[in-house]
Amino acid sequence: MNAGKKRLNLLVLILCLPASLACAYLQNMIQVPEPKMEESAERLIEVLSRSDWVPLQGLASETYTEAEYAQPGTLTFTATVTNEKPVYFNYGWCTSDEATLQQNFEHIEVRMYLNDGELGEDVVHPLSYTLTDGKTCLDFGILLSDWPPGTYRLKAEVVFTEPINDGFGDYEAGDYIYEYTVTVAEDAD
Repeated sequence: MNAGKKRLNLLVLILCLPASLACAYLQNMIQVPEPKMEESAERLIEVLSRSDWVPLQGLASETYTEAEYAQPGTLTFTATVTNEKPVYFNYGWCTSDEATLQQNFEHIEVRMYLNDGELGEDVVHPLSYTLTDGKTCLDFGILLSDWPPGTYRLKAEVVFTEPINDGFGDYEAGDYIYEYTVTVAEDAD
């Protein structure tokens, strides 16, 4: 009886494995429509210098405290997007001065994702700037537009490889993750 079960399990595995592999292959081959992501850093800066864009975080229904942002973990957001204005999805870090910013980024890794696919340097643009209060900042951002209707997952995954200080406070080493579920309605235009 035991030998019969083993043969049956082996037969089921032999019959089902090719179908499972074929489904996995087809899933990877299906092209899901994506929003347009700006590839030109110059164009990104041009758009951000005007007021005809919206920050993704500003569309989110959730809000978190400074203390929640200041500790490792995952913060989740939901947002509804229209195609009225381009949407800027970013992760930014500010410090007391340029030297601190450079030192901090020796220990900060930033990765951005759309629907679980890591986005590359062709669409994730690093922008450095100084605020009017003297803080020095580095921003990693993506400008998105022309969203096909549907639901999207955007994620900023930030790893502090060791504890850091931005000139104002201390931050633990760890993973700081910001996950957005974005919905675009049929009449998003």
